[in-house]
Amino acid sequence: MKMNSWFIAGLFVLSAAGTGFLYWFRVETDARVGQQVPLSTEVPNHTLFDEVLQARVNAEGEVDYAELKAHPEKLEVYLNQLAVADPAALSYHEQLAFWLNAYNALVIKGVVDRYPTTSVRRIKPFGGFFSRLKFQVAGKPYTLNEIEHDVIRAEFVDARVHFALVCASGGCPVLENRAFFANTLEERLETATFNFVTNPEKVRLARSERRIYLSKIFKWYAADFTEGYADVTDFLADYLPPDDAAFLETEEVEFHYLDYDWTLNDQR
Repeated sequence: MKMNSWFIAGLFVLSAAGTGFLYWFRVETDARVGQQVPLSTEVPNHTLFDEVLQARVNAEGEVDYAELKAHPEKLEVYLNQLAVADPAALSYHEQLAFWLNAYNALVIKGVVDRYPTTSVRRIKPFGGFFSRLKFQVAGKPYTLNEIEHDVIRAEFVDARVHFALVCASGGCPVLENRAFFANTLEERLETATFNFVTNPEKVRLARSERRIYLSKIFKWYAADFTEGYADVTDFLADYLPPDDAAFLETEEVEFHYLDYDWTLNDQR
């Protein structure tokens, strides 16, 4: 009888553990996913997202997620447009602006739907925020990883996008409170890259140590920084102050990667 009790208790524990595992590791889909609607010939109104950013993102790139959760209407209208848009009909810069805005808007959406939280890592374990939440964009379901790696990195091949994509965390680039538009995209990408590389919290040259401290973005995506450049050092030299760039180009420097800050970029 005692053995049966232990057996039943064990089954109960295993069942509870299995239920918990399935809950945390399940794929969650946004309500728009699976909607069978024709793609629109209208260009998404990025001004809507621009207004959301201006209203809810401060100069430090921190987002007022609480207010966005209370008043999501404008963001939702914009996401409705992204869901049925046809970016294939757009120019190169229009397409890239579309996908950069889509990624950043959907990161915000993913956090808002599960707010309050202190980190995207608490929303889904083991990177699940980026790989197990699905959203509808251009008539297809995408995870954030698929947008970043299978679309933006694969189709546009521009290392500067790493400084425009914001993963709602302190280690990311600062989220600017303006959306991306095709006519200013080149300038915005250059400015975002310059701001990141010259931020000592992301890139810091210690000459006395012959060491450069770098964001892990440069480790995770090292191959991206060789497109048109010899290596990461060569890429950095284009954006660092002239004295630092010259030091990197003439001296042997050891790379040291900084811990990535996954704290939510929350105003509260």
